[in-house]
Amino acid sequence: MVRKTKFWVILFSALFVLSLGAFLILWSVRGTGAVTARIWLDEEIVEEINLSTVAVPYEFDVATELGTNRVRVEHGGISVVSADCPDQTCVRMGRISGSFQTIACIPHRLVIDIVTEDDA
Repeated sequence: MVRKTKFWVILFSALFVLSLGAFLILWSVRGTGAVTARIWLDEEIVEEINLSTVAVPYEFDVATELGTNRVRVEHGGISVVSADCPDQTCVRMGRISGSFQTIACIPHRLVIDIVTEDDA
């Protein structure tokens, strides 16, 4: 009985060590590319910001005839911190920092998305 238990302990320990090693290898090579935020107005890119190089957070306004959005840029992420639109959905979306994440302010026709070097 002791030999069977010892066999299973060794087998599961070896599987754990192998899976941990595979996880660490995959984790270390992921997401090393640049992260760029694209700001769109009326389906046209008006600005691209390399979020990987931002050292000091800053804010700026995106103003159109439809309204104004206050955008906060940080290292690795971007968010809309205030807007004069009625629903405030863009503000509630919070900070985005990775591919396939988007902030949209439909009343102002503003879209912010993220692309990484790895997506290309």
